Amino acid sequence: MKRTAIAFSVSLLAALPAAALAQAGHDTHHDPQPPVQADQTPATAAGAMAAMPGMPEQCRIMMQGMPSECMTAMQQMMQGGMMQGMMATPDAAPGGENRPDFTRAYVDTMDAMHGPMMEGVMADDPDTAFVRGMIPHHQGAIDMARIVQQHGDDPQTKAWAEQIIAAQEREIAEMEAWLKEKGSPEGIDFGQTGGTVWSADEGGSSISAIDLGTGTVTTVPIPVAPHNVDLTPDGRFLLAVGTPASGDHGSEGHGHDGDAAGLLVMLDPQDLSKPAVTVEIGAHPAHVVADTQGRAYASLSGTDEVAVVDLANASVIERIETGAYPHGLRLSPDGTELYVANVEDGSVSVIDTASLTEAARIPVGTAPVQVGFTPDGSRVYVSLRDENRVAVIDTATREVTGRIEVGPSPIQMIVTPDGRQVYVANQGTEAAPNDTVSVIDTATGEVAKTLKTAAGAHGVSVSADGAFVFVTNIADDSVSVIDVARQEVVGSVPVGDRPNGIVHGPSN
Repeated sequence: MKRTAIAFSVSLLAALPAAALAQAGHDTHHDPQPPVQADQTPATAAGAMAAMPGMPEQCRIMMQGMPSECMTAMQQMMQGGMMQGMMATPDAAPGGENRPDFTRAYVDTMDAMHGPMMEGVMADDPDTAFVRGMIPHHQGAIDMARIVQQHGDDPQTKAWAEQIIAAQEREIAEMEAWLKEKGSPEGIDFGQTGGTVWSADEGGSSISAIDLGTGTVTTVPIPVAPHNVDLTPDGRFLLAVGTPASGDHGSEGHGHDGDAAGLLVMLDPQDLSKPAVTVEIGAHPAHVVADTQGRAYASLSGTDEVAVVDLANASVIERIETGAYPHGLRLSPDGTELYVANVEDGSVSVIDTASLTEAARIPVGTAPVQVGFTPDGSRVYVSLRDENRVAVIDTATREVTGRIEVGPSPIQMIVTPDGRQVYVANQGTEAAPNDTVSVIDTATGEVAKTLKTAAGAHGVSVSADGAFVFVTNIADDSVSVIDVARQEVVGSVPVGDRPNGIVHGPSN
């Protein structure tokens, strides 16, 4: 990694326990120098630092605009001339090729620390930014301590090194536990699972993107209050549907204004800040899914129909009548059928995607909200909000073959890629939001486990590898992360206001 002198100075001081931790007010270290007085001119400090040997030109420019408080802190860290001989890489400095092994080891440690520290402090929350920055800082101190244990001769420095290793390892464990409890993706071990999770923050008219690789959460405003999101199979578009007005989207998430104009928003999943393409689709869209033919299907709760959108032309090409108040919808694994849950007439519409017509309407129970296919397409699970049950449809006969008791007011659900489990989010009511997810064993047709998430469990998505399930908590402004193998909630990630729909997409 290419270093600037400023970054190198900050990182080096950060790894030296006396200097950096004194700056942070750390209670296990002591400031070896008195603080710089407030009347010292930052410009003077900037000039002195900019004149140091080996200072890159871009750093000299940066220092001219550096705030006074930053310069004061930097001047404190520079006291004693500690950094004078360390501003260049070992090989770049005169005689660098002859630097001893321990010097190279120290500098390599500093170099490895830069990126994670800088990445960590970029978190939106100041507390999280501090902790994420301090973890690699502490690891740098540990690595330096091990170098002196290997190369040093003085018993005192080795004793300090031992103390530092023990203290910093303990604090790293504490900070990682704090991140996990607070809800940073950095505190969750995703293993080989990568990609991004997007939540539709209906209350904030925004999308939150959780990057599972970097552990960052980015929330970006969009032109609608999104009720649901989906990723096109080719990964080209992130689709969101909702109304442009903020409106009242209560905790139950289904009290929509039928007269509200609705939009489909086409976003770049790699950069949500890019201008979005919007398509007027009809009265109060609820959910959206995309097929491999470049089409999107959006349920329109206000007009009892599904709008079919040609994504290439950004236009509605067909409208298909459904039952009353269509809501959740999903495509069959082979893409030949679209199942749509009709909340107000207790049915599921079966749409033939070739003819774009309703082929059947299946009675299922009271207030069906969402559907979920098994990977082989043989069964469809339907959440029955007002029955606290999930209905099971045999797709060959188009009949309900069973009903399974779950938690209060089940909303969305998803079947794992191996077809073994169904995760059902039990939202409860606005007055009494629920915080559980029912895990159905598809072999037995029974709930095998109930997991506690957070208030208002609503949207559900599963990672492409089936390792994790993600649940939006609409009353808690968070996304719960469930480890499928362990059957445990392993973390909670803060997102935007009132997250509703959710989708996981792989890394590009």
